[in-house]
Amino acid sequence: MVSRPLIAVVAMVTAMGSLVGCSRGTAAQSQSTTPPPGNSWSLAYDAEFHGTALDPAKLTPCFDWNNGDCTSSFNNGREHYLPSQVQISDGVAHLVAEPLNPPRHDAACFQDVCTYKSGLLSTARPSPAQPYLFTFKYGYVEARMKLPTTRGMFTAFWMVPANKDYKYDYEIDAVENISGIPNIIYQNYAYAGRQKYYKVNDPILNTRGKCADKNYANDFHNYGMDWEPGYVAFYIDGDECGRFTSTVPGQIADQPMQIIIDLMVDTIWQRNIGYTLTDPTATDHLDVAYLKVWQPKR
Repeated sequence: MVSRPLIAVVAMVTAMGSLVGCSRGTAAQSQSTTPPPGNSWSLAYDAEFHGTALDPAKLTPCFDWNNGDCTSSFNNGREHYLPSQVQISDGVAHLVAEPLNPPRHDAACFQDVCTYKSGLLSTARPSPAQPYLFTFKYGYVEARMKLPTTRGMFTAFWMVPANKDYKYDYEIDAVENISGIPNIIYQNYAYAGRQKYYKVNDPILNTRGKCADKNYANDFHNYGMDWEPGYVAFYIDGDECGRFTSTVPGQIADQPMQIIIDLMVDTIWQRNIGYTLTDPTATDHLDVAYLKVWQPKR
């Protein structure tokens, strides 16, 4: 997840009333969107959630740099990821964030202490000695998710290169959402060593994407991204929200990507805008009905 500058995001919260905790989903809600027109598509990856455990051939609850003790925060948040925090029922993976007792000392977390445990799904290597579970170069990736509502939670559905040297020149954020601001789904593309950005929603420039301005936390929605040699386009429920197009060599990612979905807690971005965790005992969950990738038939 790309760190963000100080911005007045809180002022953009719409008068939607207070949000209560989200209910857990059912398999009946797992309806997929048809990939965007313009290509003949082939389903290359399909992770759905049956039974009570992850399919270890498709997803890991830890990230690429895991050395046996899973993964701590990407953005100086409060969370340490644990396999126990991915809980599967009714055809849905629930990524559960709750206080961690005792806290874990880790420099990756805020003030060097992880006070929360949370859930993560990725197609990364389960350990540095193992292969990536799934990577893709070009295609349409989609996750069906229901967002948490508790202040302090942060949803991320994103992609970085599958690089064993941990060098990430590109990043694609299909979803970034600050819980409590349910009408803004940040969708971003970072390139040039992640020093340049295309942002569908940019509060600094007061620009908004083409997708509906509404409460996205009240139900399941389909979030997608179409990455092709000449563009990166972002979707919600089949509607295109924004598109970055370029013919300049190197501006469009050309490296295989790995996928991450995780529930962060009190990231540096949230602290910078003053929208932090107010209840240190709060719990919530991000619900994921599926993760799918379609690739063009070449």
